[in-house]
Amino acid sequence: MTAPAPAPPSVRVAAGTLLATGVLLTASTVLTLVGQDTVVDQYLAAQPDLDRAAVTRSLVLGQVLYLVLGLLAAVAPVFLLRRRPWARWTGVAVALFVGLRTVLSSLTAGGTTISSLLVLVLCVAAVASLLARSTREWLPARAA
Repeated sequence: MTAPAPAPPSVRVAAGTLLATGVLLTASTVLTLVGQDTVVDQYLAAQPDLDRAAVTRSLVLGQVLYLVLGLLAAVAPVFLLRRRPWARWTGVAVALFVGLRTVLSSLTAGGTTISSLLVLVLCVAAVASLLARSTREWLPARAA
């Protein structure tokens, strides 16, 4: 019996960038939820005509979405390295969604931050690596 082929660089880059994205999203979510009152206060200071409960609910729901995406981004590389083809597509979907949402948030806010630029670079690298031919060829073919 032969040993399985080691993961090519594209797979290792994809796993690393997805894991980093997952860690950043999860950490950001936790920090935002811990400082929830401060975030809501700042938002209400900018738009005082809004209802505090509605702003809080919107913040929590948005953070739950990012927590789920962060966990998916952290779990996908584990299974990618175990040669599960579905993990590749999960990673592509998460990275595309997070990347597009980051771009839209930056456009809406009228600017960007260092963390949003980092997330965007990680997402682009993850998608490019996951769609690389070497990644596709390394993963087992689907059973017919």
